Amino acid sequence: MARLPVSLPLPASTSGSACAGWSLALLALALASHAPALPLAAWPALILALCSRRLPQRRWTPVLRLLFLGGVAATAGWAFGWTDSRTVRVALLLVLALKWAEARGAREFALLAGGSLLAGALGLLHWDEWTGLALIVLLPLLALGALEAAAEAEMRGGQAAETPLPVRAAGRRIGARLGGNLGRIALALPLTAALFLFFPRIPGPLWDIGLTFGLPLSISLEKSNQGLGVSTRLKPGQGQVQTGVGESAPVLVAEFENWVPPTSLLYWRGPVYYDFDGREWRLGPEYEAGQGRTLMRRGWTKGGAFSATLARKANEIAYTVRLTPHDRLWLYGLDLPAALAAESFVSADWQVLAHRPVEAETSYRLKSWLEWEAGGALDDALRRRALALPETGNPRLRALGAELAAQPPDGRIASALGALAKNGYKVRDRFTFREGPDALDEFWFDTREGNADLYAGSFVFLMRAAGLPARLVAGYRGGKLMALTDYVIVKKNHAHAWAEVWDEARGWLRIDPVDLIAPERFAGKPQAKAAQPKPASAAAPKPPPQEAARPQAASTAPQKAPPASAPAAGMTATVNVGGNLPGLDDFFARWVFRLDGETQQSLLAGLGEKLGEKLGGALGGKFAWVWMLIGAAISSALVLAIGQLIAWRRESRHLPPPQRHWNRLGRLLARRGFRQAAWECPDGFARRVAAARPLWAGAMTALANAYTDWRYALGRADAPRRIEICARKLHNLILADTAAPRPKPETP
Repeated sequence: MARLPVSLPLPASTSGSACAGWSLALLALALASHAPALPLAAWPALILALCSRRLPQRRWTPVLRLLFLGGVAATAGWAFGWTDSRTVRVALLLVLALKWAEARGAREFALLAGGSLLAGALGLLHWDEWTGLALIVLLPLLALGALEAAAEAEMRGGQAAETPLPVRAAGRRIGARLGGNLGRIALALPLTAALFLFFPRIPGPLWDIGLTFGLPLSISLEKSNQGLGVSTRLKPGQGQVQTGVGESAPVLVAEFENWVPPTSLLYWRGPVYYDFDGREWRLGPEYEAGQGRTLMRRGWTKGGAFSATLARKANEIAYTVRLTPHDRLWLYGLDLPAALAAESFVSADWQVLAHRPVEAETSYRLKSWLEWEAGGALDDALRRRALALPETGNPRLRALGAELAAQPPDGRIASALGALAKNGYKVRDRFTFREGPDALDEFWFDTREGNADLYAGSFVFLMRAAGLPARLVAGYRGGKLMALTDYVIVKKNHAHAWAEVWDEARGWLRIDPVDLIAPERFAGKPQAKAAQPKPASAAAPKPPPQEAARPQAASTAPQKAPPASAPAAGMTATVNVGGNLPGLDDFFARWVFRLDGETQQSLLAGLGEKLGEKLGGALGGKFAWVWMLIGAAISSALVLAIGQLIAWRRESRHLPPPQRHWNRLGRLLARRGFRQAAWECPDGFARRVAAARPLWAGAMTALANAYTDWRYALGRADAPRRIEICARKLHNLILADTAAPRPKPETP
């Protein structure tokens, strides 16, 4: 029984159109890439826009589509805000859907393929590395298929949507051309990889430049009151990168006056957690209710009054912040505030807070101290709160804390950090974490990999078990410095957490375990002349300097920390720390998806120093990366040349033998000074060669006549054999005529 032809399940007007089918598949993938951030109510509108292809082609049809687009965009703007990213996203995707619905010609589908590819690239920001890698592979493949289908339709008269094309025939034809394109792409991969690594990068995506100069932050913001630095409740490990959280969305833009500190010194202070029930950290009820007035009674209303409580302070900086709305009280500021903005105050936990929750984008000016020593005394009620532990859970951390309690306070901190430095701990953006009453035990003693908030929270638990008051601080660290400006953009992926431990002589001390475990994450200038506690014993070596603005962190380094665990000032990060290979997901996240300008410069500078040590002064130092770039360019050029040579030889083998004979003799004659012009016929070329070299005249004329018969007189079956004989005879005559002087090249 004959099988029915299979065609694409499209409307009748486009049934079987491979061009429309490829474009629809690409558009569907682009829409799916935005699924984590696309409002649920937008999907019916997008589906309705695609179904509008069934509308008859009348004059009123485009008007109806424009009215539909305007209505949906206006509704989204009214619901989310005109500059909100959801409004922009819905409008962009709806335009693409309506364009597919009205497209009929091949060029329209090709234009649609380009727009869908761009939309899909923007949607990559909302997925994890592995899903993003799959989208990176699928999107270009579908785009190539759509473009090849459009080219095929153009060759068939440009009627992509009107002329049916069975899927099987279209698939074979387009697949063959697609395979040829993939081969060309493979040849370009070496050069592409070199450019990806070495080509100078701007700091962040292009829209970051617009954000620094006044573009509304909400245009790329996924508003959320969840996550590290925002939520009033924080579960251990909650701060790890999750799918669809919009990790590249901006949190704030800071413009500094006179001097921009190294980004490693920028600790943007957010919520401070004391209460831990074994499963999550919580703030007080006044934070949940947004009761700023209640918190203000226990804080300071002037920055000068708060600064007076500090025992030591230095490095005052001034800056202006544009903050995205987060529906919470805190206004992010650097540790520690020296002067406050209007309608703000400093809480008892040193947070800069607003009187009411921040529900709209706001700007404020602050001053802060980068170096400080707190001093003062700890209130008894706050001490009990900072020492409280759950009744049960994590027995191994409790036992370790009891062992540390026998040491002096400085020795307890140093010993705890020493365990982190020498026991193979790793900082991961994504990791496996099982919740439970003993989750911190499993992390600290078994898995030994996690993110900043997991390390900081476990360290706080351990310090409390050792008898030292401690608290967990969440917020953001660092930021993206925009080149040649005084602007720093802080994004969700800069979320960070650190511990603060109470010292009876100097007050709260900042402890950031990440600086000890993975110093390459925040390579920068170390804090100069920071006050340091005495080592636990006289035999303990002096700890290496750390690079964050934390007077206590450099002082609490482990007693037996290896020097390689923290690079000296000016040193740069390397790919692997301690010889441990990262996981594939962490590798792709760090060296492919998040390879920004700063990481690129650090990598090239670090490799340059190593190359300089091996090659010596002339090629070493800070200019060694130039030689690496030149070497990579030469290597890529060689690979590309070899690939082109292989392709040329492979293509030449597909030529018929008569054509190969003619081409080979043409190259030989060109080396003797006779090159056939593009417009010159074989007979004319033979007469010119014969006039200059009478010895070759007979063979050259016979070869030209045989080639003309083969090329144009298709009935001459003996032409290929004649070409082979004449070509061999002429080749021998040319090689034998070595004594004759070569004439100067003639211009035909």
